[in-house]
Amino acid sequence: MKIRYNFVPRDDVKYCDDTFTVKQAYDFLKETGYRSIPVLNEEGTKFVGLIYKVHLLDFLYEQKGSPEDRITALIQNKDAFIYEQDSFYKTFLTIRRLPFIAVLNEEDEFIGIMTHSNVMDVLEDSFAMKTGGYTLTIATIEHKGAIKDLVSLIKDVNIDGLLTLDSGEKYLRRIILNLPKDLTKEKVNKIVSKLEEKEFRVTHIEQIN
Repeated sequence: MKIRYNFVPRDDVKYCDDTFTVKQAYDFLKETGYRSIPVLNEEGTKFVGLIYKVHLLDFLYEQKGSPEDRITALIQNKDAFIYEQDSFYKTFLTIRRLPFIAVLNEEDEFIGIMTHSNVMDVLEDSFAMKTGGYTLTIATIEHKGAIKDLVSLIKDVNIDGLLTLDSGEKYLRRIILNLPKDLTKEKVNKIVSKLEEKEFRVTHIEQIN
């Protein structure tokens, strides 16, 4: 899955450029209410890094720095970016340590940011939380071909999403299966019975409206 359609576009992003003074950047952060924003070059096309309110305050009040100094030395996380063609998996690994990450196009131009909220939207979509349906949590003894066996058992039903947990465990794995909302409870119960006949234990069923 690519991130191309799951980020905040540039026109909706608050940012400053690397010619800002410390005071300008701090005032702008106060105005926006954010604790961190992207820094771009003066032309507004290239991503330079992130500026944090806490570092501006530390510079002004702890280090007694001049508010008229440029923010260049205070810019952090210059590698906090991904490309719009990158996978969601790479995004997930990169953003975990940051408030957001910049998104660049193939010409290395800044085109937006990916936030934690964007990541949650993708996860919600994978759980069919926006469309509704049934979520089954299934436990199985870890064995080769477990996912294939499970899918084969319910091949007459469309699977809206599938997520595996406990990766690397030798004996037990949990599988979260998302099924369409147009299934009847009777059909869901039949699916559960079919799975449990083949040593897949359904530990939880939740209907998402």
